[in-house]
Formats: sequence, C-alpha cells, structure tokens
Amino acid sequence: MNKKEPHFFSFNEEPPPYTDKAFVRTLVWKLKDYVALYVSAPPNARIADCSTSYLYRHHTAVPHILRTYGSRAVELNMSAILRDPVERAYSHWLYLVRNGHEDLSFEEAIAPATVERRKKERWGFDYLGYGLYAEAVGNFTSAFPSFKVYLLEDLKDLQGTFDDICDRAGLEHFEVEKVQSNPGGIPKSRWLVRTIRRNPIVRSFSHMLPSGMRNSVRAKRDGMLKQALDRPEMPRAARDILNAYYRADVERLSATIGRDLGHWCSK
Repeated sequence: MNKKEPHFFSFNEEPPPYTDKAFVRTLVWKLKDYVALYVSAPPNARIADCSTSYLYRHHTAVPHILRTYGSRAVELNMSAILRDPVERAYSHWLYLVRNGHEDLSFEEAIAPATVERRKKERWGFDYLGYGLYAEAVGNFTSAFPSFKVYLLEDLKDLQGTFDDICDRAGLEHFEVEKVQSNPGGIPKSRWLVRTIRRNPIVRSFSHMLPSGMRNSVRAKRDGMLKQALDRPEMPRAARDILNAYYRADVERLSATIGRDLGHWCSK
C-alpha cells in the first residue's frame, strides 16, 4: 500500500461532495481503487488504513465499514489518536497555509459563517467541526467494542503506545523510530517551501531507499522545511473563542473514554 489515508469509507462509494477538484482527486471512493491499494500485500498480512476523516464523517464511515466487513467487522482493530481540538484547529490552519490552500487569517477562518460556507470546498476548512470528537467516538465505540482512544500526549511514550496497539492487533512488538515530520507554519518563502516539499528528484530517489534510510532522508527534509517556516503563537482572542466552543464536547468525550481532559481547552 502506498497511500496512508485513502478515506474510502467516508463516502459510501459515492463521489465526494466537495467542490475543490484538486482535493477530490486525492480521495479514494471506488471499491476497486481501494482494493487495488492492498493487492501487493503478502498472504495473511495485517493491513492498515489511517484515514482521519472516519471520525469526522462517522455517520457515513461507521455503517459503510459494517456493511463492507459484515460479520468480520468484529475482527477489526481500530484506534483513534486525539489531540486538544483547539491546538488541532490551529495546526490544521498552519498546514493549509504552508501548502498554499489557505489565505485567510486564523481569526477569519474559524468564524462560523466562514466555516459553513467554505467546508463545502474541502473538509480541511471545517476547522470547527473536525475537532468535535464526542459523538464520533461514541458511535465508533458502540459499533466496535474494541475501539480505543489514545491521546496525543500518550505519544510521549511512543514505544509503549505502539506496543499496546500491536498487542491489541495480535502483532509482535518492534522498535519504533521517532521521527518528527510534516511541520506546519507560515512560509518565509513560498518558493523555498514548495521546492523542499515537491522536489521530484528527491521524492523519486527517496522511494528507492530502504525504509530506515527513507525515514532519515525525510526527517532531514522536514528539518529543512521547519527552518523555512514561521510558527507564530495562536492569537489570544481566537484561543478564547475555541476554548469556549469545544469545552462542552470535551467534557462529553472525557466521560465517554473515562479520561480526565481538563488540560484541554484550558490554556
């Protein structure tokens, strides 16, 4: 498989309902295209799909997964790694700014009327809705009892968290390489950031390397990319708005997963 986030189950095998054609081209919604991602997997291999949209589009994703797998759906090992939704919204904005998709200020981008208008283009513009976790987690937990939520702060013990994921999937443990990748921010030079991200020679060369060396090359690339980006602090007014917006949902999520999330929405 060479596509980490195909997003297949988010669309019920129907064309994605977004107006940004370039964005839609990155999505997999036909069954034949989804199956093709896994045809090279060895027999009895464990395969994975890491699509973040399954929580966001849970009303479609959960029944689509159940219908596709039928009685074997209980064998699926599913997890979600969640972060403070306020930080998530800002990080997503910086990511879209870096990639040249976002021109609005953060304050403008999170205004409810603006979000409502623009989320029809691509889900990334739904800075508000993408961080409402409680109902989605409840739906996944009800449909898949083995579903487990991890928090971003759990990744401070990256090896321990990954070992737990492997245990739940019936896999042997193996060492995880800690790599900080894909930084977001405001480009100091759009040309330089675009060159670092999309250099076709580097991208083609990296795919020919063994996985360990490939990770090292990508880490060096992302280190260069980080130096080419500014990451200003989130505006205080925007943080206060988002803290208030998410607080009730975070309290519901905390009750659902049985973990104290009081440190979210509190900065």
